[in-house]
Amino acid sequence: CGSSSSHSKVPRSNPAAMIDYRAGVWGFHVATGCTGSLVPRSLFMALPNAVITFMVASMVRKPEDTDFTLGGAVNHTDETSEAAQMVIAAFTSVMIFILWNRSNVAYNRWWEGGTLLQKTRGEWFNAYSSIMAFTSTKPELEPQVTEYQHLLARLMSLLMCCGLQQVSPNRDRPFEIIDLEGIDPESLDFLNTAPDKVEIILQWIQRSMVLHAQTGVLPVAPPILSRAFQEFSRGIVNLQNARKIADFPYPYPLAQISMVLQMLHWLMTPLGAALAVPRFWAVLASFFSIFVLWCIHFNAIELEFPFGSRANDLPMVQLQQEWNESIRTLLDKRATKPPLFDYQPDFHDDLNMAMSDASEYKRPKKKAGRQSLRSRASIRTGHSVRINHPKGANAKSVVFRTRQTSEDSAPTRQVLGEQMPGEREISGSSTAPALKSETEDVRVPATSSTAPAPVEEIQSSSPEQRGGLELHPGDTADPDDRINSPRNRQTAQPTAQSEGAGQSRAGIPASATSMASSSPPVPRGDPLHVHNV
Repeated sequence: CGSSSSHSKVPRSNPAAMIDYRAGVWGFHVATGCTGSLVPRSLFMALPNAVITFMVASMVRKPEDTDFTLGGAVNHTDETSEAAQMVIAAFTSVMIFILWNRSNVAYNRWWEGGTLLQKTRGEWFNAYSSIMAFTSTKPELEPQVTEYQHLLARLMSLLMCCGLQQVSPNRDRPFEIIDLEGIDPESLDFLNTAPDKVEIILQWIQRSMVLHAQTGVLPVAPPILSRAFQEFSRGIVNLQNARKIADFPYPYPLAQISMVLQMLHWLMTPLGAALAVPRFWAVLASFFSIFVLWCIHFNAIELEFPFGSRANDLPMVQLQQEWNESIRTLLDKRATKPPLFDYQPDFHDDLNMAMSDASEYKRPKKKAGRQSLRSRASIRTGHSVRINHPKGANAKSVVFRTRQTSEDSAPTRQVLGEQMPGEREISGSSTAPALKSETEDVRVPATSSTAPAPVEEIQSSSPEQRGGLELHPGDTADPDDRINSPRNRQTAQPTAQSEGAGQSRAGIPASATSMASSSPPVPRGDPLHVHNV
């Protein structure tokens, strides 16, 4: 099993690996390959048969026959010819059925063998990764943790090596492993004499998990640690299923009958073809029938035992090399520490798309009616509200922003100036004097193309109003519902009406408040877009 240090120092060999090809668009270039091809062996069987058919057809040929006709007529009705045609056709059909069934079974064995090896690798790697993640992070246990990680890596490399050797036709087939220097020689000697090395190594790994859980190197709860035990068990079950393919060949009676019938077909084809059709067609029929049947036969033989070292076998050497690389990668300190993340809400909340290869990527435009991630944010104190109107010749935009003159005075809204056509900005009031003022934009498309007339200055009527939107207990978080609710449309009216149309508050004329209250309500269902100013 390579359980000594000398095996780990064997230089990397380059055996015949599994053919990795890409058919492309047309796939014509696949027909020109020679490595792993069945054509040479099939031609070796078909060409001699065609030559024998030519000789037999020449001996049974009549004087009036030609290479393309029998008896000078295209439609030959001789009883012997018809009988020969029926026999050859029936025999060839039976052989195609038998060989196709065997080839199908061989392909299923080949595919299942590769699937089981990959499942074994996946289960064992998940177990190894879990154990590495379970190790303690205490500084005082760092030497013990590092020692255990290196021991585990070497045992895992040796485990996969012995597993691949169990399914290989040659049980002493060498594979690369991580150097075993440091493991006590007595244990390695015992492993070399064990009848099943995989079971011994698996027992070592599971026992080490229990012992290091008691010493604090694996400080996880037993139910969580049992996950690794389960993955080890599922991995060895898959390996045993792969051994079923390696240890149980195609049933011998079926293989024997198939081979006997194929040899008999090879002997009968020259005579049958020579009697059935003219010499030229007899040679072609014998060549192609023998070529196709022996291609199917060699394909079955090639795929029945997928764990060898031939060109069409599974890439077990490459599988072991990739396994060692994966084991070594998790030993890197950078693999044990999750990456840091600099979270910036203004940027990361949008979840922008990018290409994984860092190439240029054209971001799709946001569709109309789609809300941004922050559109559900409530209108808080000290926020500005920007209402979008459709662009047009008569579109106006006015900016209103909260201004608080002192900590004890009521906040007011003041016209800051016109913005780009089609937008106006309204700010909400502040309820907490000591709270720092924040600014956000809420974009709401309006139905009218003409913006409402600007007002000079508006004072909030109550601490719970936010830019004309009053928050009540039980209101939903949807800003659309709060904008269009009857209570908000009523509370948006200035309180100056209750105090008298001629009175003013904090220098705000009553006429100005009446102009602000004349703004049409925002239609329900329009999207809200929140953006930081």
